Amino acid sequence: MPPQPALVAGAIGGAALGVLLSALLIKKKEDRRVVVFASALAGGALGTMRASFGGASGARKDPTKRPAEPAVADLAADPVASPERLRSALRRGALVVDVRAADSSELTNKSTAPVFEVVDGSLSAPYDKVNQTIPVGALGLLQQEKSAPLVVHCRSGARAGKAIAFLRGLGYTDLTNGGGPAVVDLREAYADAGLPWRPHNMGSVMRQLFDPKSSTFTYLLGDASTGEAILIDPCIDQIDRDLALVEELGFRLTLMLNTHCHADHITATGEIKRRFQGTSKAPKSAISAASGADADRLIVPNETIKWAGGTRSLTALATPGHTSGCMSFYDAYTGAVYTGDALLIGGCGRTDFQGGSAKTLYRSVHSQLFVLPDDTIVYPAHDYKGRLRSTIGGEKSSNPRLGGGKSVGEFVKIMADLKLSNPKMLDVAVPANLRCGVPDE
Repeated sequence: MPPQPALVAGAIGGAALGVLLSALLIKKKEDRRVVVFASALAGGALGTMRASFGGASGARKDPTKRPAEPAVADLAADPVASPERLRSALRRGALVVDVRAADSSELTNKSTAPVFEVVDGSLSAPYDKVNQTIPVGALGLLQQEKSAPLVVHCRSGARAGKAIAFLRGLGYTDLTNGGGPAVVDLREAYADAGLPWRPHNMGSVMRQLFDPKSSTFTYLLGDASTGEAILIDPCIDQIDRDLALVEELGFRLTLMLNTHCHADHITATGEIKRRFQGTSKAPKSAISAASGADADRLIVPNETIKWAGGTRSLTALATPGHTSGCMSFYDAYTGAVYTGDALLIGGCGRTDFQGGSAKTLYRSVHSQLFVLPDDTIVYPAHDYKGRLRSTIGGEKSSNPRLGGGKSVGEFVKIMADLKLSNPKMLDVAVPANLRCGVPDE
């Protein structure tokens, strides 16, 4: 595809700006006002070029990655707002944007217990420390006008301030640093607006991992008291990463769950079992009986899946429709549900192959998932816009396919009109996954 005029102009403008800034800094190096002005211009130019190009390689970024050091000069960060300013923004209907990771790496240390806290209806758009960006593609799904109010928060406000600097460089104008759950002085302002912080006990460890190739999330749940860990939807391309993390955290992997027979990647369960073959440490694989796939354990609807010596459990919820054998796993202890492809953030899995049915998926989501508490965190198997999590209440109210009171007829038409091409891995992944991730010989 030929370069777009806007991109070429952005590149030329960025290069010209760099030359101009260098000249300014050399000529008036001693003048602090010029340095500040140059820094502000550079921040805006960087933001514009990042938004235009989306990264040099064009590859999908890993929104769960936790880099150690920024690679570019820090943007000037906005300070945390006063309670009065936060109240004003929330009264004006500001969209709340959460720029944190969405797992146990983000516990609120200053609360009465170490929990992960979420504001109802907030949009997940994690801050990238290296590039100092957030996924504006996710933001654009809910916030069309750059003049509309945004409240941006992290845990304590530091990353939120830098995310605001990035957004300001893109032309967003009504921005408030909402601090985060660790800022005690602001908790009341959120509660007064009907947006209290909802606590979620993550247990010892819950880590959300990402495969950029297939945009698949894998979840590692660990229990320190027993040393047990389980994986949900592991990908074969990330097997070394996942096993290294289990070892690094000092856990023993005992169970691997698949939400369904995937068509866009090969599960890692078969290869992990092979690596532990002949040892007492071999973990068990599990998938729904309705999937028709091989596994050590075939799960039936409403089955309780116990782990951590029986102290922790997941409830298997039958959510067919994307495929005939889809299962979601509800963790009442955490207040979270791992939905596979049945329910995605602002969407759902396709329904046109592998025994899929739009009517069935509609019934599954409404009867099994939308009946869970509204503050239940939704952890999907995929996201393509950089988001990490949602809530049941948020999906019920604003999911453009399944929420907002849409009827089954409306949903069936939406799905029929998608006209999607087949996944690139379909002919390889499905046969392998029916054999627990072991390709045909």
